[in-house]
Amino acid sequence: MGSFERSWRGTTRMTTFPVFQDSLRLNKFKKGELPLFITHYPVGHGYPNHHHEFAEISLVTGGQGTEIVNGVEHRLKPGSICLLPPYHLHALKLDAGQPLYKFCCMFDMNLMFQPEFAEVGPWLVKLSDEMTPFYDMPAEPFETIKSVMYALNAEFGADTIGKQGFMRIKLLETIYLFFRHHPGFASLGQTADLHPEEWDYVKYVNTHFMEEMISLEEVAGKFGVSVFVVRNAFKRLLGKNFLEYLHQLRIRRASSLLTATDMSVAEIAYDVGFSSLRSFTRVFKETTGMSATDYRKRQAGTGERLPD
Repeated sequence: MGSFERSWRGTTRMTTFPVFQDSLRLNKFKKGELPLFITHYPVGHGYPNHHHEFAEISLVTGGQGTEIVNGVEHRLKPGSICLLPPYHLHALKLDAGQPLYKFCCMFDMNLMFQPEFAEVGPWLVKLSDEMTPFYDMPAEPFETIKSVMYALNAEFGADTIGKQGFMRIKLLETIYLFFRHHPGFASLGQTADLHPEEWDYVKYVNTHFMEEMISLEEVAGKFGVSVFVVRNAFKRLLGKNFLEYLHQLRIRRASSLLTATDMSVAEIAYDVGFSSLRSFTRVFKETTGMSATDYRKRQAGTGERLPD
């Protein structure tokens, strides 16, 4: 998607929507292949706000620039790393005359909820709740993770025995290094006792929260369990009930769209999954303490985004 005319309540205007971009969707993975795409490349130009349904980890290896994640800018330099869960908005601006080199690895979030990644799945869910998804790595771990990603990239382009297993190991190593050296990682504390099937409910909501029909009953039916089981899982794992967490995900995305796009409040309300503008308006004010219009004005005036 890009810029196009949309008629709304009898008026016509140009609205810039975030681009939906997914290299993984273009790949036809064979049975047994890891749903993963990685490249190391010189970035020739910036790119506008976009999002995708897969997780992405990027690592800057050379040059400088600015990345905007959910409306928040941060400077890029060698060692800058970012791990984005699905549907988070991000854009890139390059400095004039400054080349930028980076790894970009996209992967299906379901990989983070496999037995081999048992503790990482909860970390990924908590990442967007309690930590910024980006930071600058110190020199020594930067060299370590860079070598891991070079190995992953080389294996991705090769045709060797054990390729899929080797890539899985290197992806896991990359994710562990990201969390191990994240300055906010210690604040996470211990996750609740690991029950992989319960984290599946949370993961499902993280990847389907923009669908209007998602509900506690729909999630329970999807996994063949009772509503009581799903409700208790959210409360135990996240300290929130199902609806609170669903609203948190939707309002976070809405806040990013208000900051980073010129979409109308009504368009944003339906984009993030609300069935009516009235419901969105009520929930947004309950969550942020202000109306969506006032939130947008405040962000335009300060250049900053309110904390989640």
